[in-house]
Order: sequence, then C-alpha cells, then structure tokens
Amino acid sequence: MTELVRCHRQQRPARPPQTRGPHVRGNRLRPSGPSWPVYEFAESDYCYGIGPIRLRLERVNWSQPIPHEGDYWLGVRGVVIDRYGREGAVREMLVRAACIPVPPAAKRPRLRVLRSSTSV
Repeated sequence: MTELVRCHRQQRPARPPQTRGPHVRGNRLRPSGPSWPVYEFAESDYCYGIGPIRLRLERVNWSQPIPHEGDYWLGVRGVVIDRYGREGAVREMLVRAACIPVPPAAKRPRLRVLRSSTSV
C-alpha cells in the first residue's frame, strides 16, 4: 500500500516510508534506504503533460536545477501509478523544485562507548 501525498502540502507523510530489501555495498550486507511514497503533481507543476500525474519517484537530480518559466525545475525519474494503484511506465520529466519534498535523511547508528568493568 502506498501513501498519496499532494504537492501543495508541505508536511511529511504520517508513516515513515517503507524500506526495500537489503543490498551489498563494499562486501557488506546493508539495508537500503527508504523508498519514496507516491506523489501527485498538478499539470502546472510538471512539464510536458496533460492533467495531474501520480509518480513514485526513483531518482531526483538535485545537483542540476534547471531555470524554466521563472522558476527552478528538477529532472526526475519515476514510475507512473494509475488511479487504481497499479504501476505503469517509467517516465523522466521536469518537476517544479518547490513541489518535490526532501527525502528523510538516512540515520547512522549512534556510537556507544564500551566501558570496561574494571576501573583503573
């Protein structure tokens, strides 16, 4: 099940995003980062389409904002989700930067100091 978060809301989803399965990095098994929920973008918030669109974002190019129509836009890649919640084609498009929420930061485990049982 996915959450639908509209662009005009500037709140985070109530539930934390679901995580995908583990992956291997540097010969170590590590859990992957959280997956993006489903977002709906109005016709005025993305380029070259008609009507609102629902996407589950896969990648956002944060490093290269594109000035277009007096605003900044970001290149995104995502899977189109229809109104019944089924996945469709993968699509790349420009989306208004103000409408893309920042994903939650990956938290590192807190380091704990090990104390010895004997005092010196």
